[in-house]
Amino acid sequence: MNHPVGTEIEATAQWLEEHAASGAAAALRRVARQRDQARNRLEAAAAEVNRYRLVWWSARRRAKHHGAEAAELSRRLWKTEHLLSGQARPSAQPAQNLVRDNALMRIDLARFQHLVERAGWLPDTEPRRLWRWRNGWWELAHHKRNLTDGYPDTGWYLWGPTESYIGEWTAPLKADATREADRLITKHLAAIAGAEK
Repeated sequence: MNHPVGTEIEATAQWLEEHAASGAAAALRRVARQRDQARNRLEAAAAEVNRYRLVWWSARRRAKHHGAEAAELSRRLWKTEHLLSGQARPSAQPAQNLVRDNALMRIDLARFQHLVERAGWLPDTEPRRLWRWRNGWWELAHHKRNLTDGYPDTGWYLWGPTESYIGEWTAPLKADATREADRLITKHLAAIAGAEK
């Protein structure tokens, strides 16, 4: 028979009740239910993050497929032009399809970037490393103090796209580091936007 809190925990709770410890049994069941609820929330959050990762892989796979198709069309076009050698122009239909496919890929990429930017900081497969998209990939990684490698303090360091932050210390704790990194990224993007105007 399945119990909502698990067979072992229910058996332990029943034993406690038999030995006049009903308060401990109730506390044990409550803690087990809270543990299950926390696990369910964590799994839901992990599934949400994984959804963005799957969207990224799907967009990457489609881009690779369209790139292969474009290379094949380019090869065929060159071969046809070579065979015709000025007698007649080849049809513009493959070029129009290529332009349409490139436009669709740009739309898919823009949608993906928008989703990833809304997702916030995404965990990497390596521990203590986060990624964020905001007009380029930003990395937040934890390093221990090591003066020879350029880490004067233990904590989280921010790296950004080209000509932005290169290993700047943000904070010792992850929550503070993500807030500080978001502030630095916003400041950097505002400075770039101001310089372009």
